[in-house]
Amino acid sequence: MSYNIQRVLIVDDDPIQCITLKIQLQTFGIDNVRVAQSSKQGLAICEQQEIDLVFCDLSMPGEDGLTFLNALKKQNFQGKLCLLSGHDKSIIALAEMMCRQLGFVMVSSQMKPISNTDLASVLHSAIEAVPSPKVSDKVIEFLRSDLDSAFDSHRLVNFYQPQCRFANDTQSGNEVLIRWDHPQYGYISPMAFLPIIDKEQWHVRLFFYVLEQALEDHRSGKLSGSISVNAALANFGDSNFAFQVLECCERYDFSPQNLIIEMTEMEVYKHNPTMFENFARLRLNDVELAIDDFGAGYSSLIKLADLPFTEMKIDRALITSCHRDKRKNAILSLVVSMAKQLDMRLVAEGVEDNETWAHLQSMGIDLCQGYFTGRPQPIEYKLMA
Repeated sequence: MSYNIQRVLIVDDDPIQCITLKIQLQTFGIDNVRVAQSSKQGLAICEQQEIDLVFCDLSMPGEDGLTFLNALKKQNFQGKLCLLSGHDKSIIALAEMMCRQLGFVMVSSQMKPISNTDLASVLHSAIEAVPSPKVSDKVIEFLRSDLDSAFDSHRLVNFYQPQCRFANDTQSGNEVLIRWDHPQYGYISPMAFLPIIDKEQWHVRLFFYVLEQALEDHRSGKLSGSISVNAALANFGDSNFAFQVLECCERYDFSPQNLIIEMTEMEVYKHNPTMFENFARLRLNDVELAIDDFGAGYSSLIKLADLPFTEMKIDRALITSCHRDKRKNAILSLVVSMAKQLDMRLVAEGVEDNETWAHLQSMGIDLCQGYFTGRPQPIEYKLMA
């Protein structure tokens, strides 16, 4: 498999760990790997060249990994990050929270030594974490005019990622993930152009562009099962939103009960009366509502009990290495129990390997979504599968 990670830096004072990880990366086709055995060396390398992914050990003599990370952020580092440590997982979790507050794009945190399976998961996450490195801040304004025309020229492409039942390993439906097929930069992650969507207030435009494309693919027989589409808070602030969704379903002869609209946990709690009205109207017409990235924000369980969500998608941060992490496993057990009590379907996001699949299956989680059961693909690739 080819990974869109070209330049990697390992910051670790242990030469054996550095050599081992470098060899592992080479087995994944990544040959441009620099090694720094101190914070000072690592910062110098990052000043000299653009780095796509940094593996950083937290415990180093002199200036530790935490000092390095603070200094790295001051250099305006735009790459991805993976924390490595042999210390207690709770310490790694604190460092990860620090990095999130600093504004890093957090890819992963792993115990040392990192296995090939976990390394593959880190590389998968790194691909999805941020926009393509070809796209810089300098071209954002240029992309704005391009994005406007991309709607009309249908350069925005739906990618579909399957959701599979743990009970019998059959597919239940697909989540729609939008990509921009740019003529110069290739496929661009939505993380690159969502700021433009926000600035131009094109949320409604984007949502119905994605929805209608998915419904057309379903009507033509290219898709089957349920369809999950992401919506922003701004969508639910439009008093006509639910009416428009239902009109689309009728126009494409699609049953509303097979449509799932996802909203992130962090946005769920930003209440307004119009949002409640849309929630109620959608549920009255059997459209399902999913709370996305559950476990990534600051959950209010009382508010969750009051909202009409039918599906809970567990954030990949809780799923990764859950079968080896007692703390994550304890939290997952509580989430599973709570969801069942609330009659909510559970979807595990970011499932990357058989061990994780088997563990989540034993916990009674309903659906799996991740590279283990299928990568996001445009419709033409799904038809060839």
